[in-house]
Amino acid sequence: MIPTEGATVIGRETKFRGEISGSTDLIIDGEVDGTIRLTGAKLTVRPDGRVKATISAQDVAIAGKVEGEVRATGRVELRDGAVVLGDVCAKSLSIEDGATLRGGVDPTRAAEPFPPSPTHGGNA
Repeated sequence: MIPTEGATVIGRETKFRGEISGSTDLIIDGEVDGTIRLTGAKLTVRPDGRVKATISAQDVAIAGKVEGEVRATGRVELRDGAVVLGDVCAKSLSIEDGATLRGGVDPTRAAEPFPPSPTHGGNA
């Protein structure tokens, strides 16, 4: 996969812990532990990517491992080799052969906001 022009990339050797928020596409090859909030942007977790987070984005494509709730106002794609341990809330969901989902699917909660971050007093 070629990164989208202007996308932020978290590389294979990078480990990030905390909250990521923004409106630019994000590509994860490394490890992220925390919260990811992307307004109007796409999150891509590549095959080497490992994420333990609550995720909120417009679109989400997963080929690596994600533990936590995934919310998308648009589409979630679970690609061959993806492992998702948590609920998926999206308007549209596609699951390729070879992908694993252990959790529920609820399209009605796709646009619900996450509770405010306790460390930021709701100004996330």
